[in-house]
Amino acid sequence: MKFLYVLLLSPFCVLYSCNLKSSHPQADIAQDPAATAMNEKIISHYADSLDKSIDTAHKKISLIYTKGQHSFYAEQYEFNGKTVLLSVYEDNGALKNTRKKYYFKNDSLILVRSSSIQDEGTSPILKDSVSYLRNHTVFKITFRSAASQAQLKATPFHSLATDQKKNAETYLQQVDLLKDAIQQQNQFEMVFESINGAPDEKYLILKSKTDAVYEASVLLTDKDALIDSLQTDPLKFKGEKIHLNWTIKDKQAIYVPVASKVTSARGLNK
Repeated sequence: MKFLYVLLLSPFCVLYSCNLKSSHPQADIAQDPAATAMNEKIISHYADSLDKSIDTAHKKISLIYTKGQHSFYAEQYEFNGKTVLLSVYEDNGALKNTRKKYYFKNDSLILVRSSSIQDEGTSPILKDSVSYLRNHTVFKITFRSAASQAQLKATPFHSLATDQKKNAETYLQQVDLLKDAIQQQNQFEMVFESINGAPDEKYLILKSKTDAVYEASVLLTDKDALIDSLQTDPLKFKGEKIHLNWTIKDKQAIYVPVASKVTSARGLNK
């Protein structure tokens, strides 16, 4: 009788399990093993599915930070308050442009994808690399390169030797730096420096508070009470942290004015 009961119950269990599935792009991901047990195929599927649904995630974006010839900005994507993706765009002038994407599952970093264009003299070289992590350890790195985008897509990846501990530590350090950049903390705590430029194209200039290593400029296409206050008495506010909104377009941070009812004092850390 016990065996018969199990047989009768099994179809209902299967039907119930099927009904749990969602039409959301990440429905299959929820059925995957834990991050500590994921293999290369599962990780790649997870990342591809995440890319397809990322427009529905909550997005945070950093300022564009400049240090010498190097500049970068970062984006953070969250579902239900948990980070699922960090993305960074780096620009070293004509030498090298890089985009890296860090994928997370259950708060664990599981994949790093990097694409870069590097000028090596005669012509640019395009490079892709993919690092797979499990339990905070890199278990596989693949790489490919070509002289054009079409050639790159046709070129298969090949495996590279890995230094698991060193690579994993480096990626986690990069993640911490990007989170600091987005939250404007530690070396990315930015304060008001000046408003520069011609009358028809002005920029709000910010510098890092601690050692002034990083600088960030924000194009002022529209003004509000905060900008009026900064322009009227810039020396009064120099070195002060200010709260502002911006968007990024064509590799330029652009100031987003607040509503007219919000006074300039609301934008200042005073």
